[in-house]
Amino acid sequence: MTRRISRVRQRVELKNKLMNLEGVLQMEKYRGESLLEIMKRADGVWWESPIEDIKLFQLQHLKKALETLNQKVEKEIQMMNNNAFLFQLLGSAWALPSFTS
Repeated sequence: MTRRISRVRQRVELKNKLMNLEGVLQMEKYRGESLLEIMKRADGVWWESPIEDIKLFQLQHLKKALETLNQKVEKEIQMMNNNAFLFQLLGSAWALPSFTS
């Protein structure tokens, strides 16, 4: 009897998980369709669509992409500054002597 109850609980839990996953899948499907539609209307660049047409999740995606880009740019700037500092520091030591007569 206890095993039977346990199996029933497992089935109910699995069914609930399946229903949740199906719901998530359906939402992602609608999201994808929405993105495709916006891209078609905006000739492939949805971020150039009127602000009224851009959905919240698209704005969140754009925000995250811009934050990531900002981090990459800051990292690149830091690397360039480090390289410039090393070049200034070591450049004079590596300079070839000038021979003037």
